[in-house]
Amino acid sequence: MSYCSSSSHPLDRFAPWFPRIALGTLLVSIGVNHYRHLPGFVEIAKVVFSPVPLLGNVMGFFAYFVPAAMIVGGALLAVKQLPWLSKLCILGALSGIIVWASLAILVGDTATTGSMMPAIQNAAVLIILYYVVRKMSCCGSCVPPPPPSNP
Repeated sequence: MSYCSSSSHPLDRFAPWFPRIALGTLLVSIGVNHYRHLPGFVEIAKVVFSPVPLLGNVMGFFAYFVPAAMIVGGALLAVKQLPWLSKLCILGALSGIIVWASLAILVGDTATTGSMMPAIQNAAVLIILYYVVRKMSCCGSCVPPPPPSNP
C-alpha cells in the first residue's frame, strides 16, 4: 500500500517527505547527543560489564561507532540518498543498542540492569518507525506503475 495521492494539491506530492526528514533528523540529533555525552556512555559500558572486563572494553569501543552510524544513517535517510547504506547504518546502530542492552541484562552488573530496558524499548520503537517511514516515503519507487490501458 502506498500513501501517495493522485490529488493535484501541491502538498500531496511532498507529504511523504515530512516523516522521512523528521525521522532522519531525529536519528541525527540522537547520535549528536550521544557524542555530547560520550565519556559517560563509555564509562557506563565499562561499569555495566564489570563482571566481564573484556566485554566492557569491547562495548566501550563500540560506543564510539553507534552514534556515528546513527548520524550517517539519519542524514542519508533524510535526503533519500544511498538507501542501502542508510539502512545498514540505522539498523546496525539500533540493533547494536538492543544487543548491548540485552547483554547488559544477561551478564552485566545486576544493580544497573534496570536502566537498560528503556534503551531496548526506544531502539525497538525507532526500528518500527523506520520501517513505517520507509513504507510511507517510497512513492514511485516501491509501487510498480499501473499497466498501460488499451482503449
